[in-house]
Amino acid sequence: MDRSPTEPFYEPFPRSSGPPAKGPDPVHLLAYRGAVTGADAYRAVRSAVRVEEGVLRTGNRFVPADRYREIAFVAVGHAALSFALGLCDALGERLTQGLVIGPDPIPPEVPFRSIRVGDGWPGSVDAQATSESVLELASGLGERDLLLVALSPGALCHLAQPPNGWTGTAWAEWLRRASESGATGAEVASLARLSGRGAVAGRVALAARDASVVTLLLERGDGAADVGGGPTLLPTSVERASVRAMLERTGLWARMTAAETAPFLGPAALSPKLGGQVRRPVVVATPADALRGAADSVGERKYMPRLAALSIADPPEAAAERFLARVESVVEENRPEMIDAGRKGIVAFAALTLGLPEGVDEQPAFERFLAAVTSNLRRREMTVSLLRTAGSPSGHPSPPGAVVGGTGPRSGERAGSARPLRMRSGITDVGLIAVALSPASPGG
Repeated sequence: MDRSPTEPFYEPFPRSSGPPAKGPDPVHLLAYRGAVTGADAYRAVRSAVRVEEGVLRTGNRFVPADRYREIAFVAVGHAALSFALGLCDALGERLTQGLVIGPDPIPPEVPFRSIRVGDGWPGSVDAQATSESVLELASGLGERDLLLVALSPGALCHLAQPPNGWTGTAWAEWLRRASESGATGAEVASLARLSGRGAVAGRVALAARDASVVTLLLERGDGAADVGGGPTLLPTSVERASVRAMLERTGLWARMTAAETAPFLGPAALSPKLGGQVRRPVVVATPADALRGAADSVGERKYMPRLAALSIADPPEAAAERFLARVESVVEENRPEMIDAGRKGIVAFAALTLGLPEGVDEQPAFERFLAAVTSNLRRREMTVSLLRTAGSPSGHPSPPGAVVGGTGPRSGERAGSARPLRMRSGITDVGLIAVALSPASPGG
């Protein structure tokens, strides 16, 4: 059985999802379908967790299927729905407890508790209830039990509570100030992980005590420790030093009190120790999987797929400049081969985060990236799209994906006009995918 939420995308998008695409848009739709299929959390978890011939596989670990008295899970983030469906289908009645925290409604096929939440910066009003629910579930397990922790981007703001003495609003503003002062999205996530309370910085694994703990991750290129604030990973001295260097670089360190600097000082040896049953996180999908899926999809339609960049973490304008520069190089280097091979065009891909921490509203940065691309496109026939692998932010009215550029006779639109691409949330989240199409002929 395959209950992946990608299924509605086949043949091709549902009619209710918007007007039919014009001109070169079908290539971008193909790329989107390929990306979310390649990084589909449901299929990734079905591959990582399964029972075969009396053996339970969790990542790279194999144990007798009857080893555990209870198997519980928590699924948090944009792909919580896919994770929950995958675990339920993989383990069936072996699952005894579950908690799903994400933006999508949970269907009857997932007979466990769920908390529906939106996006935002760490310090959200629901973080106390959600993080305490996760810790409560973990603390109720014993040495003959297994806890599966399934995390995807968007989990951080629901697991991290503000430091003692801070309101959620004040903490979110401080994190936003770090971002605006030049901290990368990964650095802001580490800052929240080290300074915050709640179910981050290894506290879920500590709460589980002697239970076995296996973490399954979707990550967007920032590193496994920062997804959801690393609820099963303790901070290290290297991480503390790195965050302190960022705070000094951005000028925030000099304005912090002694109590505020304490989490970034002192050796990691002073931290509590995790039990021997806590396994290293298993990364089940990354931006590379999405890029590979997108490339395979357009390649099957006689386009030439090429990687422009595996990861671009720059802010919007700088990201647009880097992406377009790489696309120009790719097109120039591959055009002769494209013509000789009879391909219909070159499609170049890159994964982006636009410098944002996980889970925050991407729309302003999204629009800035597309505006910068529109201003700097040098090929009248080229189209560029920016695609959210997580679908639209919860409650946001703007289209979750868009194509800009292109003046071919089939499109009938002015250069630089944006055309929305309708998407679906709940499937995955490995960041943003930028796609550039340079057709072999201006009309193609």
